[in-house]
Amino acid sequence: MLIAKPCTSMKGIIVTPQERYDADLEELCECMVEKGYRIKRVTRFLALLRGKYDITVFPSGKIIVKDTSDKEEALRIATDIYECLKPYRVM
Repeated sequence: MLIAKPCTSMKGIIVTPQERYDADLEELCECMVEKGYRIKRVTRFLALLRGKYDITVFPSGKIIVKDTSDKEEALRIATDIYECLKPYRVM
């Protein structure tokens, strides 16, 4: 289950999974490129992606979809990203 809520410090939606993740962001980005996203920057702490919006992904699975207030759109994007995050779910 995903929880989406508006960001308090900028225009955007924060999507947080109820599950725990410990993602290898380099590998996540390889999967996201195959889905048509562009990679702006990757560190071990975060990945900056570009699709329709700028997106920040953290190893914990937290996602920030910037420059939108549309929760449904943010959840659609997050669902796409979580398909690539599945192998990193912590049981």
